[in-house]
Amino acid sequence: MSHWINENLAALNSALALAVLLIVYLGNKFRIDFALMNLWYSLPLIGKIARLSRDTTRFAKDKSWTLSERTLCDDYKQFIHFTTEDEFNKRLTYLSKAHDLGRSPTPGWMMGLLCVLVLAEGLGFSYMLGTWMAGEGGSENARQLLMWAIVFVLCVIFVFVMHSAGHQLYRSNLIAKADSEWRGEGQPGKFASHNIKLNDPQDKDDAEPEYKQSVNRVGTSRSYFMVGVAVVIIVFVSIVSTVMRVKHLETERTAQTALVAEGPGAGNPFDKLGQALPAELAQEQQKADDQAKADGHAAYADEGLAAFLMLAFIFAITQLVGIAGGYKWGFAGKESKAAYRGTRGFSTYDDYLAFFTPLMQVAQSKLQTLQQKMSERRANDGLRLEHAFDDYLMEARESRTRVAAARNVSQADIAPAVESLPATDTASVLARIDAMTAAGRKADAVALLQSLPDSVRNDVTAQLAERKAAQEAARLAAEQARKAEEEQDKEAERARLEALL
Repeated sequence: MSHWINENLAALNSALALAVLLIVYLGNKFRIDFALMNLWYSLPLIGKIARLSRDTTRFAKDKSWTLSERTLCDDYKQFIHFTTEDEFNKRLTYLSKAHDLGRSPTPGWMMGLLCVLVLAEGLGFSYMLGTWMAGEGGSENARQLLMWAIVFVLCVIFVFVMHSAGHQLYRSNLIAKADSEWRGEGQPGKFASHNIKLNDPQDKDDAEPEYKQSVNRVGTSRSYFMVGVAVVIIVFVSIVSTVMRVKHLETERTAQTALVAEGPGAGNPFDKLGQALPAELAQEQQKADDQAKADGHAAYADEGLAAFLMLAFIFAITQLVGIAGGYKWGFAGKESKAAYRGTRGFSTYDDYLAFFTPLMQVAQSKLQTLQQKMSERRANDGLRLEHAFDDYLMEARESRTRVAAARNVSQADIAPAVESLPATDTASVLARIDAMTAAGRKADAVALLQSLPDSVRNDVTAQLAERKAAQEAARLAAEQARKAEEEQDKEAERARLEALL
């Protein structure tokens, strides 16, 4: 292994430098991407502003804009996820009730660090596996190819499993805590929750306990499957890798013993003179040599075993770092990731504005530069360029609002007369549920039931159960009547046939 490292030291240094650069990039991806795009727009002659300034084609949907202006705004908009204060607070409330406030996605530098740790720890183990798979007659190139293939597979599996186990552990513990509080309040029946989405009013469950608000956004199903898989992998790989290293050490020690084996007279200084040592002296010398070899082998074996146990311990700690990363980062809520993107991880709207205001100023500056270059061309005399980047953001926000309103209207457009009835009594609720069911909107009917007050919901579900039972009883009675009629017909047919005989 050391010989291979010495031969490929330059390649390993290059790979390490590349890994460090990748970690730095992933940790600052947003800022680096924005800086590179801004630089590309700023370059003279070959920059994007220089090219866009030659195009004065009007935007088809709004003739007051040019395609060049819209292209620039589109490029900068992908970095500026601007939202209103009400929308910001709505997303913040979702994160808070889902117990995800203060959490963030797993940073890129953490994923890069985990990959580097797994690669560094798995090189030795993968080298032994690659050597064994290549066989004694395998070439060095085949051995290296197999080693890197094994390292890549182990890296992907370990990082995915350990990170997933940590995330599953956090989410399942959160649900288990809510379930414990539910039982502690003496609630009967199965632990249940409502499904509150990010676009729903976040104050609709303010009256419910905190644990109920959490599971309304996280869910009630929990599992520790990936945690068990992670534990099995850690224990199995630690034991197997240690056994392989011990066996490899014994093989090397046997080979070394065979190489240094000496003839029976090799330790006789008088052998060249043709004289032999006395038998008693030769036996004592042989015993001393054997004891020295045995002590050396025992010390070497103990030292190697201790080193291999330390490597197994390092492997286990490395995987625990991956589990801890999955536990610390990531979200439990179903739509917490989208809510986080809407807040950019800021806890106040002032901080949010302080982050995006400089970016919007840069975008506005580039837009003004583009408009100025377009106006300087003689062919563009009289060209009206009056828009600002804020106008583009306002149009985008209004467009999202219209789409959301249209979606809500289309969902509420079925049976409007029936659904407009107030949901204050059992009869009106049953009428609305029947209308939704007839229109194939069972999901909406379930959502309506979940949104009712407890007293009304209990009455409605009781009547629905009675109606279902009555329908089932009527169906069974009709089935029995049909069977009885068939039996009567058979008896009559049998009597008619007997009369003919």
